[in-house]
Amino acid sequence: MASATQPVCVLTPEEAAQRRRAVQSALGSLRIEGMELEPDEREILERHARGEIDLAAMHAEMDAYIEAHL
Repeated sequence: MASATQPVCVLTPEEAAQRRRAVQSALGSLRIEGMELEPDEREILERHARGEIDLAAMHAEMDAYIEAHL
């Protein structure tokens, strides 16, 4: 079983860079709109960028976080 610090998938350097750019782009878009993510939300994105969770898990965790904080 993978721990929270082990990637669930091995990312190539190109894939890791692409995920990092996607995260930075999303955060920049939010900032332009005057919004910021909470630290826990940012950590979910960072875990995806590091390959610790896949896209489906990232969406599920974000949905659960948002639902819990409405």
